[in-house]
Amino acid sequence: MVNIYILTSDNKVYNKLKEGLNKTSYMDIASYHLNSLDQLIDRIDNHQDVDVALISEDIVNVVSYNMIDREIVKTRNTPYLIINTSEKILMEAIHSNAQDIILLNNLDIDRAIWSILHSLERNKMINRLYEDSIEDELTGLYNRRGFLSLAKDAIRLMDNPSYHILFIDMDKMKGINDSHGHDVGDNALKEAARILRTSFREGDVISRYGGDEFIVFVSTINNKVIDNIKDRISENIENFNQCDTSIYELGLTIGHAKYDSVKKESLQQVVNRADKDMYLNKIEKLKKEDKS
Repeated sequence: MVNIYILTSDNKVYNKLKEGLNKTSYMDIASYHLNSLDQLIDRIDNHQDVDVALISEDIVNVVSYNMIDREIVKTRNTPYLIINTSEKILMEAIHSNAQDIILLNNLDIDRAIWSILHSLERNKMINRLYEDSIEDELTGLYNRRGFLSLAKDAIRLMDNPSYHILFIDMDKMKGINDSHGHDVGDNALKEAARILRTSFREGDVISRYGGDEFIVFVSTINNKVIDNIKDRISENIENFNQCDTSIYELGLTIGHAKYDSVKKESLQQVVNRADKDMYLNKIEKLKKEDKS
């Protein structure tokens, strides 16, 4: 089922399109009528059932293409097509983010359906390309670009920013690669990623920052949450290392920094402090190993 929301203040426009869409046999369609851009935004935000929007010329004349592009495409990732109801071709639509233009006065419903299908597939392709650009191929975690993008978005949505950064480095990764080969080293990275996934909360942004380093954005004001996460990581690592099937031991060194609201730190400043804390903890860990 494809949910098509037709945005127009003119009932005749809606009825003509609905009649044509109901006749198609190409796909199963449900079409709905909305009167304003605000209604469309509310539908996307609160019901999440808008596959594609058809926006009539009368709506564009009220709100502008820039607003539609910003609110519907860039913010809410929903494809839209323009319904051209006048005799003149809407040249502005060509330069907008509209996927196509439907000419109502010379309505070719097969062509309209093709345009709708194309807009859905194109949007899926764009989403896949975006996911590929922010995802680490080996571990399936976010990469550095994904981390920075999502963390900045999360901060921007906070009225009073409050978050923690955990900077995590794998121990003795070079030894695993040297002793067992890089295929096993890759497996160790994937196991570390799995342990982090099971240790953190659903909403935390977990990323492979580069090489054998991981970084996590945790949105919370409660330090106890961080302590619980660290405990889960230690427990999960211990469980892995006690498994008889593993030919190597995993170890993770964690650095932690909390956003300083007084200093109004940038994200990068908090990341740098977490990185430094990880480095100091690594030195302490190596000293203890030397003594033992």
